[in-house]
Order: sequence, then C-alpha cells, then structure tokens
Amino acid sequence: MKALGADAVVNYRRTPHWSRSVRELTDGPGADPVVETGGPDTIEQSVRASVLYGQIALLTTGTAERPGIEISHAAYALSLATIRRVFVGRRSRFEDMDRAVSAHGLRPVIGRVLPF
Repeated sequence: MKALGADAVVNYRRTPHWSRSVRELTDGPGADPVVETGGPDTIEQSVRASVLYGQIALLTTGTAERPGIEISHAAYALSLATIRRVFVGRRSRFEDMDRAVSAHGLRPVIGRVLPF
C-alpha cells in the first residue's frame, strides 16, 4: 500500500485494536474518510478510528458467522460519524464489464488530470 502512496499502513490482523494506531498516526483526531470492508468483524474499530464528524463507507454488513453489524455504546459515544452503506457489485459482473470494454476497445475521455 505504501508503494501506492499511503503514508502509513496498519495491519488489522497484527494489530487487533488498530483504531489506536490510527489515532496515534493522526496525532489524535482519527481518520476521515474510513472505508469499512470487514463489516461485523471490524466496524467497531472503524467507528473508533473515525474523526468526530467523519464519514464511514460501509461495504459489508454481514458474514456467514455474523449476519449483522453491532457497535458498542462505548464506541458509538465517541463518534458522531455518518455511516453510509455503499453497494458494490459482484466480481464476476466486473469481469464481464472488463471483457466488454477490452473487446470493444472502449477508452475513457479524460478532460483533465489533477495532481495526486
């Protein structure tokens, strides 16, 4: 991820309470936005890692083991973050689209390029 431009990377498997690391890396306030991909397994840490009025994009709401998300009062009381459910399609649908774009030689029109 650093090779792609990230300033810092925290591995949630090696650091189960990774929200603390995010707060340290931001000198206290937390991250904004937060992209929550683990659903029930990591939503609590995402809420704790978010800035006070942050935005959390929630991609997954359930797993086979845990069908819904739960946020403790202790975590929720620390945040006024907005949690937005974001829908993403299936990988197979993306691959279908990718094949169609390649087969028909489609190219995006780029009006301007902004610096990273």
